[in-house]
Amino acid sequence: MARPEKENIVAEITDKLSRSEGVYLADFQGLNVEEINDLRNQLRQASVELKVVKNTLAKISIDQAGLQDLVEYLTGPTAMAFCLADPIIGAKILAEFQKKNNKLELKAFVFDDKIYDKNYVDKIAKLPSPEQIRAQAVGTISAPLRNMVGVLNGLLTTIVNLINEIKKQKEV
Repeated sequence: MARPEKENIVAEITDKLSRSEGVYLADFQGLNVEEINDLRNQLRQASVELKVVKNTLAKISIDQAGLQDLVEYLTGPTAMAFCLADPIIGAKILAEFQKKNNKLELKAFVFDDKIYDKNYVDKIAKLPSPEQIRAQAVGTISAPLRNMVGVLNGLLTTIVNLINEIKKQKEV
């Protein structure tokens, strides 16, 4: 590979490292082309880009991005999954794929410029998505209001029934 090509790849990876909400490193040894393409398609639908990177180029990119502690995970064939949107969705897809196909081995991931080893991926994958968190927050906030509306509605119903009873007694 010519030097300008390598420089372009390093620049691209460095840019993706800096723009990504989360980055996952995985060993894909043993996966065939069909399996890798299947994983790529699943990830692409969640705005996650899977890129197979030579370790020497990845090390340069990682150094330029200021994530030197990530270099220790660059052993063997390495694929990098760049989460351009929600890193939790990326974790869910990778963890689910890993359960179905044990040839994929997650090595580490970067989230908020902190590096975590593979033991945390399952914990991240079990987190609710941001939409679910928002829905839970809205439900928690709105529950007391719904209860108050129910109580007020019950009071109004009682008052109306009482007025109707008084009206009936006066008519008799």
